[in-house]
Amino acid sequence: MSLSGTQRTVILVGAGAMAEGYLRAAQRMGLRVGLVETAARHAELAPRFPCVVDFEPVEGVPARDEAWLPPAMALAGRLAPDAVLGFAEPQVLATAILQHRLGVPGPGLDAAMVSRNKALQRGEFHRAGLPQPGHRHTVRLSDASEWALDRLPVVVKPVALQGSMGVERIDTPEQWQDAVRRRDDEGPLLVECYVEGAEYSVEALVRDGQVLFTNLTRKETTDAPFFVELFHEAGHGAQRPVLRKTADELCRGVVAALGLNTGIAHLEFRARADDDLVIMEVAVRTPGDHILEIISLAHDFDVYEACLRLTLGEQPQLPPADREPIRSAGSLFLGAGRAGVLAALDLTDWAAQEGVVRHAARLAPGATVRPAENSGDRLAYAVLDCPGPTELAALAERLRAIARVEISDDALA
Repeated sequence: MSLSGTQRTVILVGAGAMAEGYLRAAQRMGLRVGLVETAARHAELAPRFPCVVDFEPVEGVPARDEAWLPPAMALAGRLAPDAVLGFAEPQVLATAILQHRLGVPGPGLDAAMVSRNKALQRGEFHRAGLPQPGHRHTVRLSDASEWALDRLPVVVKPVALQGSMGVERIDTPEQWQDAVRRRDDEGPLLVECYVEGAEYSVEALVRDGQVLFTNLTRKETTDAPFFVELFHEAGHGAQRPVLRKTADELCRGVVAALGLNTGIAHLEFRARADDDLVIMEVAVRTPGDHILEIISLAHDFDVYEACLRLTLGEQPQLPPADREPIRSAGSLFLGAGRAGVLAALDLTDWAAQEGVVRHAARLAPGATVRPAENSGDRLAYAVLDCPGPTELAALAERLRAIARVEISDDALA
């Protein structure tokens, strides 16, 4: 379908910071890339990635699903692409529609739709008999009061947001009434029984409905009520075969329940025990928090290239199914200890630490900060690469200790 003989063309719908791995891989593979993004983001990327040969700006509100389909269709009309790849959550539906219309590989319209709505996920997982929390889907939070008050603690979450936005644990009747006061008019919400247990995710590469590769990621989060993710360890579980086997089986069940055809599955779950897992949610797009990057480090292959090859209908080169991860890799996020104004953030000492692949501040001095209530509240990040999990945990703790953070009370006056 491409316009230039044997040189193939991919449309990338959305290209945030964690999508740059796709552009690096596309450049190595000799692909032409058409980009759907904001004009400002395109201006940042085009000089660095000559593989970007065309561009269509997204208009309206980029966080809205409907903003992405018109420019994606316009760009596809010009480029006749061989493949379409969506990046983040707001781009999932537009990408799936375009893949369907062009007849190119993707997760499928049904899997994309279900992945974008947590209430639909609950219905599909129930139908498939997969383990998940007890739950209620409600338009007004007050309508779920009787059910919730009989089951405290519960978790309230929006049906279509990401990055812990709007996720809140409620422990007491007083907290429930406060949540109703604040959120009764918010719109459709899920109310779920709280599941005690460590948090994990499985990242899977899928082709024609078959799971080709899985990775187990261990997570560390803030405490209740918001559970914002502050650390991810890819390639986890070498010494926990029961957990790994159970997680793989759960992932295959979810892929089958979604009818996921080709692409990524990012399944988040809690483990009450290594053989007792409960689904939180699933996505069919690039996981956040640099997870694909740390999977690439832990398993020693380029996951971004593998995803592009799947999208092109190819069989990617993957590690042998029985090979253990060769490294321990992680992504660390720094949270604010208290609310106020960020007066200073000095990460100079991070650069000198062996095992820090790269790092950056996410907020600048002058920003109003608070203990994290969603992913956008985190101050800084680092990508880490270590020989094993002991070294990785020690490095993460050291980075937390040597970061220099000053928060003033100006915003509290």
